[in-house]
Amino acid sequence: MRGIRHVDVLAEPTDALIYSTNIMLNCTGGVGGALMARYGPHVQTELHDILRQRGVRLADQGEVFDYVPAGLPYRHLIHTLPCDGMYDTTPEIVADVLARALTICATDPSVRRVALSALATGYGHLQFEEFVLLADPIFQDRRFESIEDIVLCIEDGTTYDLAREIIQERELSLEIGGRTSGCSEPSQSSGR
Repeated sequence: MRGIRHVDVLAEPTDALIYSTNIMLNCTGGVGGALMARYGPHVQTELHDILRQRGVRLADQGEVFDYVPAGLPYRHLIHTLPCDGMYDTTPEIVADVLARALTICATDPSVRRVALSALATGYGHLQFEEFVLLADPIFQDRRFESIEDIVLCIEDGTTYDLAREIIQERELSLEIGGRTSGCSEPSQSSGR
């Protein structure tokens, strides 16, 4: 499958997880915050240790870190930095970061399934529609054919419905996976 599912990214069974974080590698919200809430404060400590070992306080926009803190169930946990310190980015930077993260996954033959969140669309200033449009050709790229499944996980029901509309209206190649229980449904007033 190369597509979307209505599921919490941490609930999706996967060999590798890709998400976006900030240049301080702070787990203050989004997927990073959820990782720390689920697995403990050592997640944050170990990420900050990466910066300390490099002798810097900040990572650079565009960097990709493959690091799995102790006790997490992934073969690869890809921390991406598509945004600068003000959370600004461009579709080109996000596409490059996503492709490099998937390249890491594709070079490991044990990785059959990759789950990811929509990079740079939470705190980041990339529009969700822009992410879906740039992800479509990257998910189909032959460089990643060794990966059986690349799944964009969307927890929010309204956002999931928006992704479905984008895929259908733009006739994208992304597959539309089903809803998973426990995720938020679209609000009645959303018109979706």
